[in-house]
Amino acid sequence: MKRPRRILSLLLLSAFIALPGCAIWGPNYEKPQLETPEDWKSKDHLARIDGVPLPEMAWWDRFKDPVLNDLIQRALVQNNSVQAALGNIFQAKGILHQIEMRWVPRVDGGAGYISVNDTNMVTGAKLPFNSGFTAGFIPNYSINILQQLRTQEQAQANLAATRAAKNAVRLGIISQITGSYFSLREEQYRLALQKSLVEALDEIVKKYTEAHKEGLISAFALRQYSLQLADARAEIPVIQYNIVRLGNTIHLLLNENPGPVAEGQGFMALPYKSIISGNLPSKVLMNRPDVLSAEEQLRRSNANIGVNTSFFFPTISLTTPVGQSSQALSTLFTNPESYWQYQGGLSMPIVNLGQFGAIESAKGQYYTDYYNYQQTVRGAFASVDSDFASHEKYTESLEQMLLYFETNRQRFENEETRHKEGLVGMPEVLNLKVTMNQAGIQAAQSKLNQLLSIVRLYQDLGGGYEVNNTEDAHDLGDGHRFGDLF
Repeated sequence: MKRPRRILSLLLLSAFIALPGCAIWGPNYEKPQLETPEDWKSKDHLARIDGVPLPEMAWWDRFKDPVLNDLIQRALVQNNSVQAALGNIFQAKGILHQIEMRWVPRVDGGAGYISVNDTNMVTGAKLPFNSGFTAGFIPNYSINILQQLRTQEQAQANLAATRAAKNAVRLGIISQITGSYFSLREEQYRLALQKSLVEALDEIVKKYTEAHKEGLISAFALRQYSLQLADARAEIPVIQYNIVRLGNTIHLLLNENPGPVAEGQGFMALPYKSIISGNLPSKVLMNRPDVLSAEEQLRRSNANIGVNTSFFFPTISLTTPVGQSSQALSTLFTNPESYWQYQGGLSMPIVNLGQFGAIESAKGQYYTDYYNYQQTVRGAFASVDSDFASHEKYTESLEQMLLYFETNRQRFENEETRHKEGLVGMPEVLNLKVTMNQAGIQAAQSKLNQLLSIVRLYQDLGGGYEVNNTEDAHDLGDGHRFGDLF
């Protein structure tokens, strides 16, 4: 009993030696200290404060469009890229579990027959051991404690980085669905205006053709309106194609076959004010998936230095076969003789100069990841600051375009009323209808730019990726199970 205790003491002593070595030979991770802006350079007076954490904020609900809400909810469950990213998490979990189980000894089982000549060939004397059957278990334990700790830390960072990558995919899907939906609604609204514009220009060309025959207008004036009509007609098939393309894009994101998209709220009725959360501290960007992923990659590289350094530390090996033996198979489990033995060892490299190169390579990777992390954070600050400025300026532009459109709409309605009273001619009314439709098309394009600026800002802020975020696997229907032991 004394020898097993000595082996256990040796195991604990090695652990005591190795743990301080984590700090000496494998540097502990320290989060990089970056000088972050206290406030955004670009001010957006249109933004509003909201106390909900950005990753958990379903900001798209503010547009009050049930169709949009349904599309995003379905996409986050059905999208192929999201599910593929979930599969990567299963892989990372499996790697971590595999490493964690190295703390537990491996146990092998075996059975067999040993044939022994029990007579000494020289003296003819009987030997003290005989042939017989054996059955038993063989626990095996081999571990480098420092390597185990740092490899486990590396696997944990890898899992966290994989989760961040999945959240980045979710964030992108939210933005793609929302942006495509707004673009689709804008094209549908613009198609109606474009058809109205073609109708008005066609009436003008017909009336001016008659006027030209009577010598009332020049051929040049008629030609100008004919060119406008041809240009307006040419836009219609392009818009119709865009409607089909955007609808198919949405269905692809939903992992569905091509088809129409349900009608939602009218495009110009979509709210565009008080959608943005303003006065946000710059530290909120540390919750962006790409920033989190970059930091976990840095943490993983730091652990990898320790993993490569751990090869200079001792590896402890223990083996203890335990079982039963009997000369007859029938009495192996009824009248056996028990046996056990133990074997322990300690090994460590004496000369392994190539390992210094591995450590140098691991440090180089850490250096690279350190500056990649800094670049990711700096890029996040720059993009969000630009997004705030973009949102404010696009909103100001939209309000001017809406005022321009409303002015032309009122002029058209007034002149149409005067025409019915016989005060003005039809050509003047048709010209105002053309101007009104053109102003409406410009206003719609301006609103789309403003709405897309909101989508970009929330994507760069990392908003919404934690909404209904789970790691539940789909049933593939082919017998495979995920998240279970087998």
